[in-house]
Amino acid sequence: MDKKQFQELMERYNNGALTVSEKKQLYPCHVDNAIIMAAGTSRRCLPISEILPKGLFKVKGEVLIEREIRQLKAAGIDNIIIVVGYKAKMYEYLKDKYQVTIVYNDDYDKKNNVSSIYAVRQYLGNSYICCADNYYAENIFSEYAYESFYTCAFTKCYADEYCIIENDSGYIESIRRGGQEQWFTIGANFWSRSFSAKFVELLEKEYGAPEVDKLLIDDFHIRHFADLPITAKKYGDGIVLEFDTLEEFEAFDPEFKKFEKEVIAENLYGRYNGVTRYAGVRTNNRNGRLHFNENLWGPSPKALRPFHEAEAEDLFLYDSKESDDLCMAIAEKYHFPYESIFLHNSGSEMVRSIITLMVGEDDSVLLPLPHWSYYPGVVDYRFGKKSFYRFHEDGDKCYHDIDDLMRKAKENKPKMIIVTSPAMPSGNLMKPEDLERIVKHNPQSLIYVDQAYFGFEEDPIDVSGFICKYDNVMFARTFSKFFAMAGLRLGYGVASKRALETLWLDLPLLRLPIIARRGVIECLKDDEYYHRIRSEIHDVREWFYNELTIMENVHPYKSDTNFIYMKITGVDAAGVREEMIRKGYLFRIFEYGGEQFYRINVAPIDIMKDFMVKFRQTFEEVKRGEVS
Repeated sequence: MDKKQFQELMERYNNGALTVSEKKQLYPCHVDNAIIMAAGTSRRCLPISEILPKGLFKVKGEVLIEREIRQLKAAGIDNIIIVVGYKAKMYEYLKDKYQVTIVYNDDYDKKNNVSSIYAVRQYLGNSYICCADNYYAENIFSEYAYESFYTCAFTKCYADEYCIIENDSGYIESIRRGGQEQWFTIGANFWSRSFSAKFVELLEKEYGAPEVDKLLIDDFHIRHFADLPITAKKYGDGIVLEFDTLEEFEAFDPEFKKFEKEVIAENLYGRYNGVTRYAGVRTNNRNGRLHFNENLWGPSPKALRPFHEAEAEDLFLYDSKESDDLCMAIAEKYHFPYESIFLHNSGSEMVRSIITLMVGEDDSVLLPLPHWSYYPGVVDYRFGKKSFYRFHEDGDKCYHDIDDLMRKAKENKPKMIIVTSPAMPSGNLMKPEDLERIVKHNPQSLIYVDQAYFGFEEDPIDVSGFICKYDNVMFARTFSKFFAMAGLRLGYGVASKRALETLWLDLPLLRLPIIARRGVIECLKDDEYYHRIRSEIHDVREWFYNELTIMENVHPYKSDTNFIYMKITGVDAAGVREEMIRKGYLFRIFEYGGEQFYRINVAPIDIMKDFMVKFRQTFEEVKRGEVS
């Protein structure tokens, strides 16, 4: 088949009139594949190319290499091989998205791009040789090609490009660097099977020689021009584009500067995409707040005294005394070693600090399920791995499943294990022997015991005994719950001296607010007040539990805290909650194991009686379908 016959057949092909026999005639000219060169570093496009390889730059809303792949596929060329090197992993997504083959050029940083052709030499046949960073204003590719060619454009002004000189037969007889008023090579080349075979033969003979390793593909071709005949396929101005610098991108695409800004921002912050920040339910309502587990009896009235008696120097001076008065008060009240106590801005800040210190990328953290959603949120922004152990029901109580915890710890070897005692959200205290089993048999893990709800019941765990015996356990408490000082955001922890050597690294640099600490000290001293409200909370909690037990569709669990956890069945639990919000009451809903649960704070009796009336009424309305 001569060139004229080929052109006639291609005309029929383009018109959709090609017969089966004509298609067979064209077959020797069928394109086998396309090789896209994407291994280079593109140093002239710094600083963006330090973040993203040039083939992944976005131009006029399209990723360069993706646009090229789509054009190749639209032309009927589905077998596409991409040669990668610099930032190779960033191209990996193309395998699934476009079903391309990725080939790694391990020499991209040591040799010139002739090494990329060497890496894919076994694929070469009737092949397009493309660059990942070219932009084609129109699709220049075809399913069939007659002979090898360079894609060429014309330059009137001087250009530092590979300029061609053709002979009378239409073949390129020479190429030299730089010229004006000339055609020059740009964009994709096409190599016939015979051209590819000869190129590979020559390259395999010479590859590894220092003078060859430094060559561009074009230079290697020039070195063997007599053995590798090739033609020119010429395109008008603006059809085939090549961008060497950021300025050239910006001149072509007015939106490219915006893309540059996005790339830089993504590089700085992009690893946090999809990591969400925990936030409690927002409300301006100061009543009906049964979702935060606040102590709605309020703090000791004596807690206000330091605020009334504050002096100016309490505001403008740092507390630089040898010892911390609040730590001393805690040590005295609970018989802890003073040097084992540390203060922090609330229990949630302790969680954040400890996970930040202990958990690195890919470290495992073992969490209860269900749980306070802040725990996995902090693990996520540390890029740790999460695993979970179960709770299990035991009649009228709901406990940590210690056997499941131990199994999961053995499987995942976590850097941290978080346990809650009293448990959140079920509200039950952990047995000391269960905690010791966890601590003793997981020496490779820090056991973080969150005791946020300490104080509502007598806790059987001997904290001092644990921290004296073990370095891999710490206890965290807050003044927000039992002591009803949530607005001050103060908490404390207890740990061994060895553990504290590390924990100090992320504790507040200076002591917590002077007046706030004095207010907490007054609370610690006021045993009479807290004994009284503890008794009242017990009474209301018992009344609330009994009221819930006589309701259909509600199974409450006994609690050692100031809230009740309950299973909801046979009714739209989310619908009930939404209607109760409209009636002025907020509480938490949990979903676990395909079942739904509420966690409801215990408040003074007048509030709870009003709540129960509306709660029962809402259940009935939802069951009857009266509430949408």
